[in-house]
Amino acid sequence: MTDTIAGVTYERQEQIGCPLCSRVHPARHIAVQFGMKASVAECRDCRIAYQTPRPSVEASLAYMDMRWRSQDAYVADVEQQRVRVQKYLGVVGALGLPRPRLLDFGAGIGAFVRAARDEGWDAVGVERSASAIERARREHSIELNADLSAVETDFDVITMWDVIEHLRDPRGTVEALRAHLRPGGWVVMETGNWESWGRLLAADAWALYLFDHQYYFSPRSLEEMLSRAGLLDFRVVGGQRSTPPASPPAASGVEFDTWKRYQSAVALWPEHASIDIMLAVARNPLIAR
Repeated sequence: MTDTIAGVTYERQEQIGCPLCSRVHPARHIAVQFGMKASVAECRDCRIAYQTPRPSVEASLAYMDMRWRSQDAYVADVEQQRVRVQKYLGVVGALGLPRPRLLDFGAGIGAFVRAARDEGWDAVGVERSASAIERARREHSIELNADLSAVETDFDVITMWDVIEHLRDPRGTVEALRAHLRPGGWVVMETGNWESWGRLLAADAWALYLFDHQYYFSPRSLEEMLSRAGLLDFRVVGGQRSTPPASPPAASGVEFDTWKRYQSAVALWPEHASIDIMLAVARNPLIAR
């Protein structure tokens, strides 16, 4: 399987298994945005999905640089960014930490770091994409760090907005981030919910099937991953939700089929089937373990 980005071809050679149990599962190819492909396998026992063979490191970097140079709405729509970062400020603010010292990991073009600083918070960001770093400098007057080695320690909060699904080694990355987090500090993140009725309904057209989404978490598998990385007190604190009517539509057809699919999702995952995008938090232990 090969990927072509900006006229350059990259070969996928790395076959992987489930990041929680290491078992290998069959994958299927899915056409995704920007003319790319995803190769997605599911571990039903661990309630997680993952890409195998997965894009090469070089392909992932080329893809992210291409995205951050683009005029795609996610990266270029100023109003969309403003709404998104205000939501994120509210999530962190709900932790009750006055003017927290904050690290935004996977900071993109720095919109959240800029908003946090404007609130009087001591905020810095880390971003690996060179084009995103340049855009942050140009659009938000923010100087982002290219990696964790340049960042100090003892942050009150580390945020990861739409980031953990991109990581090749989410457990190892969270363990590395913990070294920069004070005892009792918080990790706050947003990511899609694999076990949502929205995914079941959209099938292969699910918007979160993307070239560089390496993993697709459910709440349970995300909690397990963060627990193995040493974090405690995981909980889903909000997110984007959608549900069909509480009772079946009178007519048959698409609306009724939608309702039936939702009931199936609720039967499988009653606690969170309505959550399409989850906002979650977990805490660093007060005493190292």
